[in-house]
Amino acid sequence: MNDAAGRQVWAVLELLDRQIVDRDGELAGKVDDLELEVPCDDPDGLPHVIAILSGLGALAGHIGGDAGRWLASVEHRLTAQRDRLPSRLPFTLVRAIESSIDVAAERAELDSNRAEQWARDVIIARIPGADHAPE
Repeated sequence: MNDAAGRQVWAVLELLDRQIVDRDGELAGKVDDLELEVPCDDPDGLPHVIAILSGLGALAGHIGGDAGRWLASVEHRLTAQRDRLPSRLPFTLVRAIESSIDVAAERAELDSNRAEQWARDVIIARIPGADHAPE
């Protein structure tokens, strides 16, 4: 059951900067920003969180300047879908909001994991001996 559905939260206190944990208990990123939607039928109503934004693309807008543009360009190179910069995790995947944000997906399936996948495939894999199991 999704205990996050229909719940009112203080987004800054209960969501931002929390660790994202996949269904297997593996770390899968951090909540860097949120995508909100204001209900059309009630413009005075509270906004709804529709997605969690994570990674360099989400941070780039907060940092701004040359450093922000550099982070955005790095994130742009890491993504297969070049029309969107921040890693986006639909809020419908959220199972629980606690000290971490638990999601109902595996880390490998999540868009927030693409920087780690890129580093593993492009950098780590090329290090001699990196393919050996740890002792």
